[in-house]
Amino acid sequence: MDNPVERIPHIGIVAATAEGAALCYRILCQEAESVVGRRYAHPEVTLHSFSLHRYLDAIDQDDWAGVAALMTQSAAKLARVGAGMIICPNNTLHKAFSLVESPVSWLHIARPVVSEVVARRWHRVGILGTQTVMEGSVYLEKLHQAHIDVVAPDKNDRSRIQHIIRSELVSGLFATKSKLFIQKVIAEMARNGAEAVILGCTELPLLLSDHQSAMPLLDSTRLLAKAALRYGVQAEGWLEGASPIGRRAAASPSETVDSVPDHIDLALNE
Repeated sequence: MDNPVERIPHIGIVAATAEGAALCYRILCQEAESVVGRRYAHPEVTLHSFSLHRYLDAIDQDDWAGVAALMTQSAAKLARVGAGMIICPNNTLHKAFSLVESPVSWLHIARPVVSEVVARRWHRVGILGTQTVMEGSVYLEKLHQAHIDVVAPDKNDRSRIQHIIRSELVSGLFATKSKLFIQKVIAEMARNGAEAVILGCTELPLLLSDHQSAMPLLDSTRLLAKAALRYGVQAEGWLEGASPIGRRAAASPSETVDSVPDHIDLALNE
């Protein structure tokens, strides 16, 4: 008898923050039941983590090649223990994605998020995360390719959100005062025309749930985990090209919508 779990590749998690990586693992296990249709059934999962301070030191020095080097080492370790595909629930690290080398395929966190925005036919979304995520290309390039407008918090709010993430959330501190502030920011985004908000920080869903928000929340970690599970069962082909050892795991920074697989092309342009 065919076993859907056996068709899902061994999933490797490149971890950064403990809270985010643990959440990703938990979601993989929980969501697998609905994907494969069997209780307690989930694919093989392996997680690798370097000390968080190594990532934070490199990020603070704007050393994205250093970030990519750590991610590349994690990918190699995961491949050696049998991982057939890799995900990284940390949004900020994806700024270094195009510099990462991997012996197995890697699913970019923005792919399933943007696809969900398009599937819901939203045309304007807010984004929350670190300053790197809110101000950089991790999501913005793919959203703009899909003709989605983006609403970001103002400069002062972005700075405060960065502080909340770095000083509280990654340490497992979820303060009511911080939740109220994030709710205020989301309400302001709604007044500026956003139809939903991307939680582009792995820990934000631990601070704020969907029913506590003025708009629908797009949990990037949950969408990433579900896409990884569906890949094996439904052969959706979400992975960035399966690259042999020594080749880059990601497309070049100049990638356009026309260069992604056909089903993603259709999703981004419907």
